[in-house]
Amino acid sequence: MLAALLSPFVACGGEEETVDELGQRGVSADDSGLSNDENAVSGDSGGDALVSTDMGSGRPPAEWTVLVYLMGDNDLEGFAVGDIAEMAAAGSNERVNIVTLIDRHPGYSDDLAVELGDFDSTKVVHVGREEVLSQRDIGEVNTGDASALEDFLVAGVSEFPADKYALIIWDHGAGWNGMGPDESDGDDLLTLPEIRTAITDGLEHVGIESLDLLGFDACLMATYEVASYLSSVADVLVASEELEPGHGWDFSSLEVLRDTPDVSASDLAAELVETYAAQAAEAETNLKITLSAVDLTKMSNLEDAMTTFAEALRDADGTDVRALSAARAQALEFGTSPDVSLASHLIDLGDLMNELGPSGSSLTREASGIVDALKDVVVSEVSGLATRNATGLSVYFPPSIEYFDSRYLEIENIPGWTDVLETVFVAGQQLADGSKAALDPANPVTITQTDDGITVSGIVPVESETGLVGAEIIYGVVDEEDGSVIFIGEEPAALIELEDGRVEVSATYDLTALTLSDGVDSDFAYLDMDIDTASELWFLDVPLWYIPPEEFDSDALPHDVTLSLTLDPTGSVVSEVYYEITSDGMIGELVPHPDGLIFPVLLNRYPDGDSEWVTLSDVGLFADLPSLSYELVPLASGTELVVELVVTDYSGGTAAQSASLTLP
Repeated sequence: MLAALLSPFVACGGEEETVDELGQRGVSADDSGLSNDENAVSGDSGGDALVSTDMGSGRPPAEWTVLVYLMGDNDLEGFAVGDIAEMAAAGSNERVNIVTLIDRHPGYSDDLAVELGDFDSTKVVHVGREEVLSQRDIGEVNTGDASALEDFLVAGVSEFPADKYALIIWDHGAGWNGMGPDESDGDDLLTLPEIRTAITDGLEHVGIESLDLLGFDACLMATYEVASYLSSVADVLVASEELEPGHGWDFSSLEVLRDTPDVSASDLAAELVETYAAQAAEAETNLKITLSAVDLTKMSNLEDAMTTFAEALRDADGTDVRALSAARAQALEFGTSPDVSLASHLIDLGDLMNELGPSGSSLTREASGIVDALKDVVVSEVSGLATRNATGLSVYFPPSIEYFDSRYLEIENIPGWTDVLETVFVAGQQLADGSKAALDPANPVTITQTDDGITVSGIVPVESETGLVGAEIIYGVVDEEDGSVIFIGEEPAALIELEDGRVEVSATYDLTALTLSDGVDSDFAYLDMDIDTASELWFLDVPLWYIPPEEFDSDALPHDVTLSLTLDPTGSVVSEVYYEITSDGMIGELVPHPDGLIFPVLLNRYPDGDSEWVTLSDVGLFADLPSLSYELVPLASGTELVVELVVTDYSGGTAAQSASLTLP
């Protein structure tokens, strides 16, 4: 049904896709393994099996074998090299084998990896304490190919037997959309179906029922879809709901396996969570972190609760759909972007249900069932000040069918949630005209000047309140040359129910604009701001374009980047991380060339009503990130300011009224 419903729509950012049957791949005994032969290579690049070896031959079974699949053939290469050093700080011994496959890129980093030196191929390494116990260069391998992951798993288990096994996959991440890319092999991605197929077939080959621990050192992988889809291949999952800073996990924490006997999968997961938080605190990147340890053996309880919720929602009315959509607008969201088409649309599942609880919805009991099941399945979790409402797993929830990515349909058999999305989207399409978003034309938007800036207010008619789920203001300045409006920011607006049943929409704006400077040039930037009243911190998402030096004279499109910026009440920067968003939706920390260029982008609306993201700069800012500075500056006297009040209903429809004033 959902596939048919989506027929007029396409995957975000691309052409409509068809879902192919996913084939299963078998591996013969002679097709797996590692090799000590430094000169031997695998077959054709792009996923041929690793050549057999005896790297672990003669060693008695350990308590743990940890296999780390480092997909470093991209701009995260330098971080991958750093994580090899962290593994070596722990090192293998008689209790633990730490074995990594690391695929590097020829262009991003020339850092030396422990005793491995600099290389641009793929190596499989048995990591000792501050040394390499054995290594094998297998040439260029497409780590985005499921067969490469399967072969690594089979070889690692076969050559390094143990009582317990962990597999950690490392790269950019995008939740249900998978991980990647491998840039040397056509930007190939490792999709979620490929991950499950690779692990399932690999475990079958070596005669193991499931991994003890499966980890994703990547952005956005702690989703309900990922946990449900992979619950058959591992007992414990460790992953992050939110974007991860480039430093990722602290692999020196594997030392616990070296020094402590009888470490369970839950113990190891808790150690990974705790040390990730400690490293982020030291690096001052901990304001927005999350990391969860999930007991996959209990996922059936959460799946049952999700199915029960979906059935109740299907039998409910538009009031409950509206309440759920309004809860979505208030709940904690991950992988956000001011450009909604680039956002990940991942909402914290527990926070979503907690927001639904006080709404008066008839689904309160079913929502509580999900919260209770979630508390049982998430056995360890850490979050930052900005993500303190995180509960361990997110779920894919686009604001409307317009932003639904049809590739989601490739992830089959996700209990309950696909039905929830279908119900919400169908209800949105059936929303009566009288209930759609509207602002009362008899009460035009007003702008009141205050000592702190301006207050913008409008009125929603009584009949439209039944479909209302959220509101915001966007503000910009008039371009005197062509009359277009250059929007420079947006902020949430409050909904206040009046005694007569109407709803007042109100927001304040302090009449400042964000500027970025490299010390030579300065440009205005767009900001999507949210103020946390408890901490008084300002959380800003700033859209940017990045162009590396090698693409200056090419036809390549700019790289989409979001600057995640946190300011204190004085306007001082508390933290900053730049994240790149690939065309496939993968997200990871940006590692730019300092001679590359950063361009702030603004939302330009032309007199005919069309809008697009544009840059006003002809030269850009040098992408030497430590040298970039930020400032909130007052708008100049005489600026013609346009403020637009926007309300949204649960179909995704919007209504807007604008007002303007010339600043004194």
